[in-house]
Amino acid sequence: MTLRFEQVLADGIAQTSYLVGDDDAGVAAVVDPRPDVDIYLEMARRHGLSITHVFETHIHADFMSGARELVARLGGSARLYLSVEGGADYGFDHEGLRDGDRFAFGSARMEARFTPGHTPEHMAFLLFEGDREAPWGVLTGDSFFVDSVGRPDLLGEDQTEALTESLFHTVQGFYMTLDDGVIIYPCHGAGSECGPDIGDRMSSTIGHERRFNRY
Repeated sequence: MTLRFEQVLADGIAQTSYLVGDDDAGVAAVVDPRPDVDIYLEMARRHGLSITHVFETHIHADFMSGARELVARLGGSARLYLSVEGGADYGFDHEGLRDGDRFAFGSARMEARFTPGHTPEHMAFLLFEGDREAPWGVLTGDSFFVDSVGRPDLLGEDQTEALTESLFHTVQGFYMTLDDGVIIYPCHGAGSECGPDIGDRMSSTIGHERRFNRY
């Protein structure tokens, strides 16, 4: 088994997407794809991978997602998975994604976790390898950043208070329960307006954030 994990940075919008899969099994998933999807198709060809799943952590307000374009370009070999938690309504075909749903791509395993706060429907994805029970990483979307957290005020004043409370429970009730060594991989880096004062690094650890994240 050969775990494949790739970070793809979109210049100009400080956005990061991810390809997760297994070279030996020849399967992979893409999470939060950027608008220009050619890079994922090329990456899959280069490593002999078939992209079977495309996931979104949440409804993006700051850039046009490439998720539907990527699924279309794959010609029916992949399905789009979107959160149905938090009352989300999309108006197009997709597979529903619920808290606790699990997926396997060879040795790479993912578990969806409901993490509202930045948006009502937000999902994160725990990352596992092989038969190990403990996660080694988590794709946090816009709910938890390096040195920061997702802003709960972007959907308007009428939702800010409820989302702020949800975000508190997401951070304290989920992220802060993970082991210190778990690596966090957010959807945005420094310069994004989706969180205040996001750090420069593309990843961090739960232990670092537990100690230094002032939010």
